[in-house]
Amino acid sequence: MATTPQPMGGGLTEGWTLKQIGKEIPLTDSARDVLEMAQRFAAQVGATTVEPVHVLCGIVFQPRNSARRALEAMGADMAQLESLRAAGSGAAPSSWKAMPIGTTTRYMLNHAHREAEQLGHYRVDPLHMLLALLYKDSTPTAEILEKAGVTFYALRQYLTTPGSVSKSLRNRPLPALDGAARVSPAFAIPAGAMIIGGAGLWSGAAPGLTLPLSILLVVGGWVTSLCIHEFGHAFIAYLGGDRSVASAGYLSLNPLKYTHPVLSIALPIVFLLIGGIGLPGGAVYLNERAIRNDRWRSFASAAGPLGNLLFAVLIGWPFLVFRGAPPFGDFHFWAALAFLVFLQVTAVVLNLIPIPPFDGFGIIAPWLSIELRILASRLGMLPMLLLFFLLWQGGPISAVFWNAVYSLTNLVNVPEYLVYLGQHQFLP
Repeated sequence: MATTPQPMGGGLTEGWTLKQIGKEIPLTDSARDVLEMAQRFAAQVGATTVEPVHVLCGIVFQPRNSARRALEAMGADMAQLESLRAAGSGAAPSSWKAMPIGTTTRYMLNHAHREAEQLGHYRVDPLHMLLALLYKDSTPTAEILEKAGVTFYALRQYLTTPGSVSKSLRNRPLPALDGAARVSPAFAIPAGAMIIGGAGLWSGAAPGLTLPLSILLVVGGWVTSLCIHEFGHAFIAYLGGDRSVASAGYLSLNPLKYTHPVLSIALPIVFLLIGGIGLPGGAVYLNERAIRNDRWRSFASAAGPLGNLLFAVLIGWPFLVFRGAPPFGDFHFWAALAFLVFLQVTAVVLNLIPIPPFDGFGIIAPWLSIELRILASRLGMLPMLLLFFLLWQGGPISAVFWNAVYSLTNLVNVPEYLVYLGQHQFLP
């Protein structure tokens, strides 16, 4: 339920701006249009604040809004309602947008919000406003509407008829990101390391530092992609209804917020050192019960690998544009960058394998039976370790995996010999 924000002050009149109202009460575009029309009408008649009667005028004179259609469908005396504007037929002053919304109107909008919630609607529409205008504590508008032949119970009955309200009202709106998403200063550490390593290799000015510069570029780029990967999970989960990811700091791109002692540090380093496999090792904990439906849960899982893919395209576009042979920069830079792109592709392919605890399993998990999900939870990291053993030993599973990886790197024209040289440049 909406809470009442502090009114704006600074003058003889107190009230709320439409922007303040919109932050507290989710309004449809049509509801905003009605309130803007009410501001115009209030300015025309010289009122100090927008009152409920002005909102009623906004409903009556705003074309094609749902409340106006409801009044017509119920046989209301529209001529009587339209006569309300006679006293304010002049032009509204240019300052009408600054017209504050009065306390009485604010409480009416609270009632409208309550009506919307009781009907299972996520946003306030002019229909909900019309219901609130019929409340007994909104006496002037209730009397006007009743004289025009409209009653609270008749409007309630109208709302139960099929097609009377838009289906979109039952769809939860996406949350505003104001103040939720930000970039932590800590993100500059891996991103800066990647840039410094890349600049050093690009110039070719210090050939004796090829190894440390390659480590800066590859490891810095890998940690940067880890942040993007986990931010992708958290971002989609937040849009899907999980507000806990914001308070946990997952929308900050801060690598320290994604740290897990095994998944974030030990396993990824082992994978890099013994095989050159990019394993995004962060950890974000999502409240799946808060996410609105199974499609959003699947999308939240898919967003991580999608982040790796976008990062691979972002850093690997020169290979695509110049067909694998960029004509500028030092050779060692392109070798290290090719290896970094390769790591991103391995991360995408690996994470899309539908076994726990990879994201590929997270994509399909919402659609599986509860028994299978419980079994997967009990298995823990065992399927991943078994897969890694099979990749290490070679054989058909290993062949399929690496064929998929090299097929994707070939799509962006990353030469295999550059990947090989970059790997040995990083792991001499």
